[in-house]
Amino acid sequence: MGSPRITYNSVNIDLTMGRTGLMQKPTQERNQNDSSSGKIETINLFGRWEYSFDAYFSRAVYYSLWAWWSWARQGKEWSFAIDSAKLGNTTLDAAAVAGQKVIPVTATTTFATGDVCLIKAVDNDDEFELITIDTISAGVSVTATTNLIYSYSTDDILRYKDYFPEVISTNKKWIPSYTGVTDVTKKYFQYTFEFVESL
Repeated sequence: MGSPRITYNSVNIDLTMGRTGLMQKPTQERNQNDSSSGKIETINLFGRWEYSFDAYFSRAVYYSLWAWWSWARQGKEWSFAIDSAKLGNTTLDAAAVAGQKVIPVTATTTFATGDVCLIKAVDNDDEFELITIDTISAGVSVTATTNLIYSYSTDDILRYKDYFPEVISTNKKWIPSYTGVTDVTKKYFQYTFEFVESL
């Protein structure tokens, strides 16, 4: 198993995850239409997810993160993985039908049996689900352990659940705190990273 990793401008920075792990908050936008006939229509949009994770790092990593902050504060994209060994990210190269398990993809090399993955429609924020890979047909498709709830199209996303290939920082300040432990523990500094996906 790898460590949590930030990657920006082809630079990898490995961290030590804090006790809270990755926090995920779906942000729901709700609009309500009231007609003169008394009917009420509610429109829900779930497209925005906000994330945060508490991380510890050594003095050397702290120095490396200054350049990351210079990059991220400009609104430039970077990536985050809870496990640097799990970077599976691909797209569908044909339709995957609801009620079936086979998902045709453009690449399979970064996935393994048992991986939990997110499959998501790119044109509909409300259609996504988690699947567990049962089998892999190399270079052709992955088969889920259970049937799909939704149907997906060519170019929809399939990626490892806790890998975020394109994110934008929502942090307003870069002020890591000193933890009071020794520098050699890799827990010399602490900071809470906050981000949203660039969709």
